[in-house]
Amino acid sequence: MHVVVISDNDNRGGAAIAAARLAEGLAEQNIRVTRIVAKLKRPTFTYPTITAQRFRIGRIAYRLGLGGIWEPVQYRIAAGALDGMLTQLRPDAISVHNLHSGIASGFSLGLLPVCTRHAPTVWTLHDMWSFTGRCAVSYACRKYLIGCDATCPTPREYPSLAPGRIAGAWASRRQVLADEPDLVAVTPSQWLAREARAGLWSSHQVEVIPNGLPLDVYRPGKESQVRATLGIKANGPVLLAVAENFTSRYRGSLLLVNALRRLTRQSLTLLTLGQGDGGFSNIAEGVHVHALGYVDDEATKVLAYEAADIYVHPALADNLPNGVVEALACGTPVVAFPVGGLPELVRPGQTGWLADEVSPEALAATIQRALQDLRSGIYLRDLCRSVAEAEYGVGLQASRYLELFRSLGRMN
Repeated sequence: MHVVVISDNDNRGGAAIAAARLAEGLAEQNIRVTRIVAKLKRPTFTYPTITAQRFRIGRIAYRLGLGGIWEPVQYRIAAGALDGMLTQLRPDAISVHNLHSGIASGFSLGLLPVCTRHAPTVWTLHDMWSFTGRCAVSYACRKYLIGCDATCPTPREYPSLAPGRIAGAWASRRQVLADEPDLVAVTPSQWLAREARAGLWSSHQVEVIPNGLPLDVYRPGKESQVRATLGIKANGPVLLAVAENFTSRYRGSLLLVNALRRLTRQSLTLLTLGQGDGGFSNIAEGVHVHALGYVDDEATKVLAYEAADIYVHPALADNLPNGVVEALACGTPVVAFPVGGLPELVRPGQTGWLADEVSPEALAATIQRALQDLRSGIYLRDLCRSVAEAEYGVGLQASRYLELFRSLGRMN
């Protein structure tokens, strides 16, 4: 059995990390795995990972401001390169993940027909990009149900696109999905599955398979020992916030800052993992910020989760974020807003606390309630770990994907 896993990045960003973990999980079940990525920065996986010089040619054009002119040529070059790779690899199934960070390298919707010609293809949707005109998260906008256009409220947010091109991009997605009726979608959350089925995926098979993680790596530890290792000198509770980049609006960093400013007369430590300040440098008296910066070392990430009393995830929109699953596996309960797939992970009385609404006032009240519960002896760490073991192990995820691949055709 041979599965090819395709993604824009190798191990940078939540979607790429999820793809890498799935590939590792498949390899651990004696499946031959090959990854094809647009950008390869960390070639240390246990399975072959391929990139191509031709995938990188277009970045020069983008730096010179010629992306729009170069795109059609670059897309054809990348599609031809992928076709050649798949002809040589002869996979039994193809697992596609995020493409939109690889646009400058020629990654596009045009890769999907290439994949389906070679093997049954499953596209794992880590966000909404496959059925919107350009956005990864639509917030309250529902235009993708009838057709995205130049009135897009967030054209400059990642992944940005000139307003005049958005209607055409949405139409291209509709055409590709219409032309590829056998293309199957997987979403990590029930929420994203509902959104996909309501939109351009309405005529396609859409399955829900939560992302998994290595439970032997992400596991509970002793808070006091871990805090000393990280140099944390906390007189009170430790809150943790994690993001690839805190400056992204949908990460909700400013909401967290404003929420913490409402928690007066308390001694708190905010431990942060991620690049960008996010407004944390000057929160409020009594809140000490311990910033670790961007960390891709799993051992350090585990220490951070283990050190925290509560993981606060203030995202304005999200699918099934790795950070929350990682926290639960380490036994750390979570505070979050009731958006996207988060209610599927954050279960009151079991794995954490959900705010009533998206606002700094509601977030502050929820953090306060969580702290009071911890002070009163409500202990959720064992329950968090139990949920992770039952539902989010990478072995379980890989088995579910294998079952899906086998149901589609060539695999025994």
